[in-house]
Amino acid sequence: MSSALTATNQKLYDRSFILAFFSQVLFVPANAALVHYAEWVQYLYQGDEQGALLELGYITSFGAILGFISRPWLGQLVNRLGARTIWIAGYLLFIGGFMGNLLLEDVNWLIYALRGIMFLGVACIFLSSITYITLTTPEERRTEAIGILGVGGFIGFLIGPMIGDMVLGPQPGALEFERYFWMGSICVIASMSLLFFMPSPPGNVKAGSLSLIQFVKTCKKYWPGSIVFINIAFGLSMTVPLHLLKKFVLDNNLSGPMIGELGFITVFYLVYAGWGMTIRIALKNAPDRIGRRKILCVGLSAMVLGYCGYCMISADRMWMLLFPALLCGTGHGLTYHCMTALSLQTFPKEHRGTGSALALMAFDCGVVFGMPVMAQLVVWQGYNAMFLTVAATVAIISGIYFKQNGIR
Repeated sequence: MSSALTATNQKLYDRSFILAFFSQVLFVPANAALVHYAEWVQYLYQGDEQGALLELGYITSFGAILGFISRPWLGQLVNRLGARTIWIAGYLLFIGGFMGNLLLEDVNWLIYALRGIMFLGVACIFLSSITYITLTTPEERRTEAIGILGVGGFIGFLIGPMIGDMVLGPQPGALEFERYFWMGSICVIASMSLLFFMPSPPGNVKAGSLSLIQFVKTCKKYWPGSIVFINIAFGLSMTVPLHLLKKFVLDNNLSGPMIGELGFITVFYLVYAGWGMTIRIALKNAPDRIGRRKILCVGLSAMVLGYCGYCMISADRMWMLLFPALLCGTGHGLTYHCMTALSLQTFPKEHRGTGSALALMAFDCGVVFGMPVMAQLVVWQGYNAMFLTVAATVAIISGIYFKQNGIR
């Protein structure tokens, strides 16, 4: 019995998994540092706060649209060329888009193109990494594998925003932003270098056409059900910590130090990512042991409460960030890997790239439509209205999903 268990552990936590994990750890700080991208847009926009917020919404939505449109072909490219090859291509695209920002002097068409290239790179990276892990880990421990890989992402979220704060400082100028973009690119280059030591997974490469019709047929044949809409809701919810939180801090005079020299963004992500990582590791076996939908239900409920908790934050009550940080960290820690595993369970191995693409397309859909709408809602009604709208949307979609599928 123990020897069988040991063999299973070796099969999961082997060299491929460890290299994938550390590649994730090194990449996510650069991606997480993009929480400060709102400050870059505001710097380029020269003082118009509402204009910068709306522009940020349009820029982010445009980038997500490019990622969304590319997913069907990326999924089939993963099936045809292999997950590792597309993973490397994603890193190269991200570096190109990230460093291209150094060419900008104001907000123009180029910033849209560069953000789109970054989104396309991220689309390749996460699609390939999820596909790679599901192809190289035991079926019965797939949720655990996705969850532990996500721990690498949480470590990146612990590091990225904090490094961004340290590099940019309280009033960043051209020199600080140049260091910021160089810092992120170096992290990505280090992350990409690990992939050259990873073997290609078995059964990944499959000849076939790169056809939108074929993608639609495959998705229709192996449609995972209403879990797709949970992916959309999750994508909408992540627009806040990934894209809008920094603007919330700037617009509400929350930029001062909270603990020593640590500012709001750093403290928030230390709590959010630290707690999310802790709960992910502590409950790594829970989805496969007691049920993915049960864990998903707890995670989504925590997320809804967390977005309501944002409404308690003000300049004289900055410590209230602990409530949304802990609750949303719980939600992220329990939701993502369960949601992803449920989205992929109907797709066979030879179409796992297509299944990953469908799940991430749904996530992108939440960003594409959510980001400009949430930015406009802030301009019309303020941040609290936006937070409550996100909470209500996640609650309604979750209620529909569990009514259709149950919790067991």
